[in-house]
Amino acid sequence: PNIFGPNEDEPLDLEGARAAFRAIAGEEEATGRSIEELAWGFIQVANEAMCRPIRNLTQMRGFDITKHALACFGGAGPQHACAMARALGITKVYVH
Repeated sequence: PNIFGPNEDEPLDLEGARAAFRAIAGEEEATGRSIEELAWGFIQVANEAMCRPIRNLTQMRGFDITKHALACFGGAGPQHACAMARALGITKVYVH
């Protein structure tokens, strides 16, 4: 969809994203990783950043999170929901 850019009227710039990851791949910390592996790492970090507050509100307070469902919504919610549910031990995901 054309929702990117300063005026939110541009499509996703795939080549721009690849170029940005190629630049990151040139960093010493990224040695030996493909741009796809780096992109996957960003997704994993984002997922964990979203799982942490869920754990703080549930497991850290004594609730068994595995007995609950994970509800997701928004443009990228479903993209992350299954991986987050797996990381949290949740077996049901509701997409709104």
